[in-house]
Amino acid sequence: MNNSGVIPVGGRVLIKPDVIDEFSEGGILIPEEHRQAHQRAQMSGILVDVGPDAWMHTTTIVKRLMDGQLKVVEERTTGYSKPFAKIGDRISFEPWVGRNFDGEDGEQYRMLNDEDITGTVSDKVDFTEMRSRAPLGNQGDRDVRARLRA
Repeated sequence: MNNSGVIPVGGRVLIKPDVIDEFSEGGILIPEEHRQAHQRAQMSGILVDVGPDAWMHTTTIVKRLMDGQLKVVEERTTGYSKPFAKIGDRISFEPWVGRNFDGEDGEQYRMLNDEDITGTVSDKVDFTEMRSRAPLGNQGDRDVRARLRA
């Protein structure tokens, strides 16, 4: 349900991006500025609403002036065989696309073009770059450590 106070128009879609947790998997507090930067770059979320022209065919007509008249030199139709997703689906989208904003309900949303959606994803897929990483010395790969010392 769209409680954002914003209704997408044209080929726009409204997404509620997945939220970056305050703590890492290991229990370390993630500084607010880093968490917010990664939140802006988030690449997955729930499809909340779609504009009336989302997933529709578009025809581009190229005209050129020839012999004093505008003539059609190219006509190209792009479109989609079916919608990419339905409201309520968890989707992936290109990083850094769209416009982030806080809705009336205080939640974060992102408005983007329908063609920026890259797929539907299960809840088990993690698109965040905020992952716990083992220190280099604890990875157990002696060859890697030996190469770094050389």
